[in-house]
Amino acid sequence: MPSTIARESVKPIFQTEGKASVQGALFKALSCVCFAGIYGCVRYITLSARESGLTPMPAPELAFFETFFGLLFILPWVITTGKSAFRTPHYSLYVARALVVSLSVILWYMALAQMPLVQVVAFKYISPLFTILGAKLFLGEKCGWIRAIAIGVAIGGALLITGHELIEGDALILEVSLLALLPLGATACQALSAVFGKKQAKTDSPQTVSLYLLLFTLPIFAVAASFNWVMPLFWQWPWLIMMGGLLAAAYIFLSQAYVVADITYLIPVSFTRLIVATFIGMVLFSEWPTVWTWVGSFFILTATACLCQYELKRKCASA
Repeated sequence: MPSTIARESVKPIFQTEGKASVQGALFKALSCVCFAGIYGCVRYITLSARESGLTPMPAPELAFFETFFGLLFILPWVITTGKSAFRTPHYSLYVARALVVSLSVILWYMALAQMPLVQVVAFKYISPLFTILGAKLFLGEKCGWIRAIAIGVAIGGALLITGHELIEGDALILEVSLLALLPLGATACQALSAVFGKKQAKTDSPQTVSLYLLLFTLPIFAVAASFNWVMPLFWQWPWLIMMGGLLAAAYIFLSQAYVVADITYLIPVSFTRLIVATFIGMVLFSEWPTVWTWVGSFFILTATACLCQYELKRKCASA
């Protein structure tokens, strides 16, 4: 019953018979654009402060303001469902997910402060592979040689993206390895968060999931930011508010996408994030992708796409 109520409480914004798949892809693409925009804001705030000789805002503080303003923007959407948006049987699960998400966001923003935008975003597409690896380690599921090959190819692509400087002799292996751990660790946390999110979605509406995710991560970011607080400058406030607005929009678009279209169908659309991030990096920061970035990204995207196709066929065959 809770699952039925949760799903019926969410209505697509523009639903037209026969066009659900197209609408779902559009909503998913818009959410990817919003997330890429957030990464661009983080990169701009960090680089601008550093180029001006100022202390950049730490990653936890950026995450705190993004979550705070995102919560303000998302409240009107949550209130549309009334009191039911505040009911959930998963309070402990939300706390666990908030801890994982907080660590993931902080690692992402630390990576964005030190790596080109397109390199960081490319690592996000290893997430499905981490999910499979986690299912093997923690749930006892069989990995299989196709899954193993896909994981190996994607990790190889990730190493090419951050390790090309080793090949060219411009960096030390320890330096590159530590840098690669930031987006890799963030991606692993994101995969675990997705597992928690799937369980929450069975009983809770998207409004409830978004509300409690923001509510429970906000104090975590506040505590983490308090250890190294840097007062935002006047010119940084509009960017922080923009990050919150983009976060709220991303959640709304994503929830609408999952209402009108199948999740499996939407997987390829997530590659929009890499395209937008590449464009933002080139136009705003003159961060032109290297050959190694393109090659590594190709390996990651190919492995992920092939694995998703394999899982879809496997699911259909067993149905």
